Amino acid sequence: MSDRDNRPERTFLFGPFRLSTAKRVLLEGDHVVRLGGKALEILIALLERAGELVSKRELVEIAWPDTFVVEANLTVQVAALRRALGEDDSANQYIVNSPGRGYRFVAPIRVLEEERPALDQPMSPEAHNLPAQLTRLVGRAEALRSMKQKLTDGRLLSIVGPPGVGKSSIALQLAETMLSQFRDGVWLVDLGSIADASLIASVIASALPIDVRSSDMLSGIAAALRYKNLLLVFDNCEHLIDGAAAAIGQLLRNSSDIKALITSREPLRIEGEQVFRLPPLEVPPMAATLGANDVLSYPAVQLFVERAAAIVSDFELTDANAAFAAQICRELDGNPLAIEVAAARVDAFGVKGLAARIEDRMHLLADARRGAPARHRTIAAALEWSYQLLSERERHVLRCLGIFAGSFSLEAAVAVIPTTEGTDTASIIADLVCKSLVSVDIGSEAARFRLLEITKAFALAKLIEESERNELAVRLASCLTEMLRKYADGPKRVQTLRDAVQELDNVRGMLNLAFSPGGQPQAGIALTAAAVPVWLENSLLTECIVWTTKAIEALEATVESERSEMILKAAFGLAVMFTEGMTSQSREALNRSIELAGQVGDRQWELRARLGLVLFLHRRGDFKGALEGTKKIEKLVADAGEPAAAAMTKSVKSASLFFRAEYATALNLAREAHEYFRIHSDASHIGRWGLNHSIYAQCVMARSYWNLGRFDRTVLACLSAHSEAEKTGNPTSICQALSWCGVSLFLSLEDLDRAAGALQRFRQVAQENNIKSYVFASIGYEGRLLFLRGEIEPAERLLRGALSKLSGAQYDNVSIPFLGRLAELLAVDGRPEEGLLASAECLERTKAADALWLLPDALRIHGDVLAALEGPDSQSAEVNLRESMEISERQAALGWELRSAESLANFLRRKHQNEEASAVLDRTLGKFTEGLESVPFRRAKALLNELRRVASSEEARRSARKADPRV
Repeated sequence: MSDRDNRPERTFLFGPFRLSTAKRVLLEGDHVVRLGGKALEILIALLERAGELVSKRELVEIAWPDTFVVEANLTVQVAALRRALGEDDSANQYIVNSPGRGYRFVAPIRVLEEERPALDQPMSPEAHNLPAQLTRLVGRAEALRSMKQKLTDGRLLSIVGPPGVGKSSIALQLAETMLSQFRDGVWLVDLGSIADASLIASVIASALPIDVRSSDMLSGIAAALRYKNLLLVFDNCEHLIDGAAAAIGQLLRNSSDIKALITSREPLRIEGEQVFRLPPLEVPPMAATLGANDVLSYPAVQLFVERAAAIVSDFELTDANAAFAAQICRELDGNPLAIEVAAARVDAFGVKGLAARIEDRMHLLADARRGAPARHRTIAAALEWSYQLLSERERHVLRCLGIFAGSFSLEAAVAVIPTTEGTDTASIIADLVCKSLVSVDIGSEAARFRLLEITKAFALAKLIEESERNELAVRLASCLTEMLRKYADGPKRVQTLRDAVQELDNVRGMLNLAFSPGGQPQAGIALTAAAVPVWLENSLLTECIVWTTKAIEALEATVESERSEMILKAAFGLAVMFTEGMTSQSREALNRSIELAGQVGDRQWELRARLGLVLFLHRRGDFKGALEGTKKIEKLVADAGEPAAAAMTKSVKSASLFFRAEYATALNLAREAHEYFRIHSDASHIGRWGLNHSIYAQCVMARSYWNLGRFDRTVLACLSAHSEAEKTGNPTSICQALSWCGVSLFLSLEDLDRAAGALQRFRQVAQENNIKSYVFASIGYEGRLLFLRGEIEPAERLLRGALSKLSGAQYDNVSIPFLGRLAELLAVDGRPEEGLLASAECLERTKAADALWLLPDALRIHGDVLAALEGPDSQSAEVNLRESMEISERQAALGWELRSAESLANFLRRKHQNEEASAVLDRTLGKFTEGLESVPFRRAKALLNELRRVASSEEARRSARKADPRV
């Protein structure tokens, strides 16, 4: 147990704040102050030694135990923490710095002891991805009230205004105040990092906790959100206004419980939009007699004073400098960003000197850019002026940060920005944070930095002006490539690959640049290959297809490019398979990846591609090909020496053997695979293997149990698979469990209540995530359920609809059994001629696919339909039914044998061969050791009893006739 675990649980009270160490939450009144884990550890350490100097080394060891980090990380966290505590000239000073030594908590505190919370009562995570707001909004209370009312009354609110006016800040504040009003959360979608409208859907998908496997990603997102109640916050829409309007409009039309809040320089101009034009902060008028108290009544001056006090601890607005503060705010048109940037330099020039320099800069800019709107000149002037005040090294770092399209870690910035001897990039970034030129979010475990959009555009322009962008782009692409490779191959792969979504804005920015004219396509190819596991793990399959296609097109026909092509083709093949179905494109890509892996001698990637191809063949219904592919995989695994790969192989081999009707062997292999995944829960990740093989193995177990006639264990295995799938939160895994070993098996057991419950969940997840093959399957399963309930007409309509849709996706593994179900329905409905067409096709396709697992049932159904058409004298019906029994017994498929025995017994009864019918059923029922309360067993048992009663009556009549011929 760590020292932190041994600390007493307490509540610290200071100022308006209340910090609970047990719940690890900081409250300001009733409002939660969102801090990341590092900032909380630092604050707790300072509070526990209040009044004492805590050295920087101690704080680093507390916040980053057993990890080396540069000291600038601490500087950034403390700076952000002080902002979160609202330190300014009017509030208490909580944390003071002892230069070069450490920090001290100096405010009065009260301490209350508290109990440690129970381990089974964790705090539920908030459903949002909003960054922590570390500075309070000034002068926007009335605007917030008005916006909140508009969004409460309507569904779409656009906050419109010029650059730097604070649209993003007030939108995030508004969103945070409305968290409790949306059952499924509040989600920020930042469009500022992309320049291509075709990527809007991908950015939305990566921001939301959904899994979309669809070739039309926006439709997939709309389907996933159809029944959600949430607020979407779209930030920085102006440069993609048409695409944003189309996407937001579609999402709102699709669901009545979704609301949208957007920020832009212009409205969307779509139906239902309410527009709030955010004005600048009010500034003092020109007047010679205004004193400090007078100007402090204006929000622009309040903001200036608050930000200046955050930089200069003893700053005070006096009557002597009040007029200059008012002048600064007027010169900057009340623009909040410009005021913040200017206030950060009070320490260097004082208020009077600052006013003089800003006035000069505004005049120069007005002369140079007379054609530009005044508001643009204002913010550009503030940024240019502040930029010129930086040291050369600080200017270099700021413009280099413009290469990041999205947020970034301190480590990434240090790796990307070229350094000279004696310079400390991390410390310079920390200084830029203090000067309001770089924003930091400490609401998550690791601090993330970003430039505001207007600052980013300014920095990027400077980078291009200095002819430095190309060098920085190569460095960033290389950094991201290496980072993503480590994520894919390191420990806790699943979580790190899911967290890596936050790097995708930068990945997109670099790929856009790399594949543009004059770009660096080789760097783009390497980065695309490294990003493949992130796209796959997070089900961003459409985006995966887009970038792998671009990268494949950019490949050169050289030996050196073969490894990249191998990875790209494997990813492309898997993504196409899951979105568009079992197409020739998908198969060709997987086969090409296998071929290349063999050429370059990469057994790991050959294994991944072959696993993907076997999965393709399973879904396509090519079971013979799948088994041959599995044998090739076994040879690879024998040399690979990777336990996870061996478990994956057992998983796919168990499925291949199941489809070949080798149920006992399949069951044993599936058990071994699942046991490995149970112990090594991080091994079966989708980003590496394209499928959750732990769920796959459990599905094989459940289906094998049913085929072997172990009905009780079938139910337990199904419930276990469902539970594990739900815990993963992965929609594809949930659908896999509910489809293959859920709805279908509950229907086979005729447990209609369980089947209905599983079907409802299956359909919901499939529809919400627009997983088309599963949506189509759910239609067929609903048809089967209605048939078993006696609702023939709607059942037929659904079964035909499912078959039509599944044939387009070439999902034969599901469509062939549905053909049999349709044939049964038509025969029962008195249309055996139509039924015979369906049963004959079902049997023919079953044999053509060598689907031995389906063969007994396909024969039984065909026999039943022939009997309905031709009557009890049908020899062909009897041949099919007896062959079905024979194959079931040979396969030890007791589940199929029970169905075949029941059909054959009914056929023989119609021929008045009751004794043989009884013998057939009695022999089969005697093999069962469990499932005796299941509907199929009880119905067969009732039929056997009826046959015995009839046989007994017939025997009694025969005996009576022998005793008395007159009878």
